[in-house]
Amino acid sequence: MRIAVCDDNIQDIERIKRYTVSMIDYAVDYEFFTKPEELLKTYVKSEQKPDMYILDIEMPGMDGLAVAKQIRTYDSKALIVFLTSYTKYMPDVFEVVTFDFIPKPITEDRLRLLFVKAEAYLNMTNQTFSFCYRRSRYSLKFDEILYLEKKGRQAIIHTKDNTYQSNMNLNEIWEKLDEQSFAAIHGSFIVNLKHIKTFSGGQVILSDGTELTVSRGYKKSLTEKHICPGRNVAWFYMESGC
Repeated sequence: MRIAVCDDNIQDIERIKRYTVSMIDYAVDYEFFTKPEELLKTYVKSEQKPDMYILDIEMPGMDGLAVAKQIRTYDSKALIVFLTSYTKYMPDVFEVVTFDFIPKPITEDRLRLLFVKAEAYLNMTNQTFSFCYRRSRYSLKFDEILYLEKKGRQAIIHTKDNTYQSNMNLNEIWEKLDEQSFAAIHGSFIVNLKHIKTFSGGQVILSDGTELTVSRGYKKSLTEKHICPGRNVAWFYMESGC
């Protein structure tokens, strides 16, 4: 995994460096920054972007949330993790796709758990969605799918460049998807969590600019998946002692 860490606290950076030395079962390429502006300048035009950003929320000048918003303008796919001791920022993180929170002070066990989750999640993007249409068989990587739309007996699969059709009911669609990577936002729409650029006011905007309305009955489940894929919000509160 390629990981970029930004924290103005040198002690926290050194702690992360020290913990990762003992995690020999993970191949991790780190870059560390103490200034958000340097991180953004490094990656905004880089072809090799990080798989994951670990950002301190509280930094002078540009805080972690502002950095994450800038990252999302050029990278909709990377995992974003926040380092924080406070839950007051929870409502604001809906504006970016947040993968995880690490409460401070950072512990080795908590960092290891992050790696386990990130590795599993990144591997999911290599899974494929296979279907047939007009005697032809197709196979799309999960990462290619923006959203799926159900119209009558047909399922319409939307990618950035193409639209495909197949005769499938909802049960058949979900059997081919991973529930940690996708979420229903309406009785007829299923979105790829990795392609949600923003989620607010009952609406999602995807990485290609597509705007979709979230039905009231799906807002809670989407919120839980969006803020922390594969884990609900209550988990964070319990772990952080709030």
